[in-house]
Amino acid sequence: MKKIKLINLYMNKLAFIFIVTLVNLPLVLSASESAPKYGYAKDNKIYAQKIVTKLMQQYPELVTAGIHSIRPNKNNQEIIASTLNVIGKPSDPPDIDVGLHGATNIEPSSKTPKIGVMLPLKDSSGKRIGALALAFRYTDGDDQVQFLQKATLIRDQVARLIINHDGLFVESP
Repeated sequence: MKKIKLINLYMNKLAFIFIVTLVNLPLVLSASESAPKYGYAKDNKIYAQKIVTKLMQQYPELVTAGIHSIRPNKNNQEIIASTLNVIGKPSDPPDIDVGLHGATNIEPSSKTPKIGVMLPLKDSSGKRIGALALAFRYTDGDDQVQFLQKATLIRDQVARLIINHDGLFVESP
């Protein structure tokens, strides 16, 4: 008799959980639909994306690359080009400091064997227009200064390719 009561109690709990889940399912689905969705790198057809793609081909030691900037007629800095599918993701505060204030960040990853270097990005006239994010393969003990030097050379090369800020956003096949 006790076994039957326990089974009934268990079945009642399962039925309750099922009903609660069923009732709340629309809320869960709508929350997942409103979660931020970022653009895919392959669908990004602006000049900045072309630059990032070219960098990855030219420098096999790069793990990832991206450009942060403020889109025309917008107010906030975001990722406008990347090897990752995060196009349109708002820049984090340290990345904003690089793009807006000219700071430079270099940081080894604690999760993967890479080191990130974030430098101010300038156009060919020397005007700061955003930030260039580069990640290199890295092993503990590697000289971090060499990565900063390499990133600076790459950044300066990229600057020569950019006429002005608006040029980053020109549609490019």
